Amino acid sequence: MSEAALGVTPGQRLGAQAWDQLLLEQPEANLLQSWKWGDLQSRFGWRVERLAFHEGRSGVCSLQRSGSLYPGGAVYYVPRGPVVVERERLLVLDELERRAAAGRGLVLRVEPSAVVGDEWPAFFEGRGFVRAKAVQPEATRLLRIDVDPESLKAGFKPKTRYNLNLAEKKGVRVRGSRDVATFARLAAETGKRQGIHLPGVGYYQAALDLFGPSDEVRLYLAEHEGETLGGIMVFRFGRTAYYLFGGSSDRKRELMPNYPLHWQAMLDFRAMGCDTYDWWGIPEEPAPDHPWFGLYRFKTGFGGETVRYIGLYEHVLRPGPLKLERRLRQLKAKLRPPILQ
Repeated sequence: MSEAALGVTPGQRLGAQAWDQLLLEQPEANLLQSWKWGDLQSRFGWRVERLAFHEGRSGVCSLQRSGSLYPGGAVYYVPRGPVVVERERLLVLDELERRAAAGRGLVLRVEPSAVVGDEWPAFFEGRGFVRAKAVQPEATRLLRIDVDPESLKAGFKPKTRYNLNLAEKKGVRVRGSRDVATFARLAAETGKRQGIHLPGVGYYQAALDLFGPSDEVRLYLAEHEGETLGGIMVFRFGRTAYYLFGGSSDRKRELMPNYPLHWQAMLDFRAMGCDTYDWWGIPEEPAPDHPWFGLYRFKTGFGGETVRYIGLYEHVLRPGPLKLERRLRQLKAKLRPPILQ
């Protein structure tokens, strides 16, 4: 199948505004396929190739390429995409495989923004794709925020309302900020406590530089008597607000600073026209002994519904080199823990 038959054109011909508009016309549109997210990733080691199908009428795909530790190789990844109409899915997969192979790709990883029950797995089966470890969260919590504030708060669990009121009564104040250094310190503290790897100050600064001028990201800090206790970074794409990054201090945790942080974000993004607050990730099968169970209780305390994604599928293009690549990454991880980008 030729590029002409599929109607493949470079996304650069469309430009940022047209790309995002066409993306948002598809029901599976997601922040990670947006133009600016591609720009952000391109600053941190990824080469982004934007593909539009039939001038974008059939959908778009932001394909990301990263150099591998295996010499001359590459890893190809589609985060929360491709975002295309169902009738074009097979042809789009063929095109992505062709491009990955031509670029000396070791593996092509595809992680659609599709929920359990979607037909995407059937398209992957029989084409060399297998289910693999997810990069993005496999479950999230979606909260409708397009109601009046009192009704929104009434939907919270009683304990959540209590903690929010307690924080406000104790004098916790939330403000918008551009202090990425303080936020990065808080995020690093949280990452250490939870055993996860989060971006550094350079990544947060780049996000503010790219998304900030159009008010598509906001950084909030919670303070008490001059001391910063926590912070969150929330993005906006279309009518959805995405909570991607957060951090908090070990000090004064009894003041519950994370509750007013998210409450303020919900009010602000609601005022900007968002109707959904995406918590981005929760444990897929929560249990009291899960290391993130406390995070699960916090997020679900605000209400909303749980959404589960189909996960990531990969097609190994060069088995031998990919096996060596994985060994090299394991060795690198022992020497220096990776940073999530």
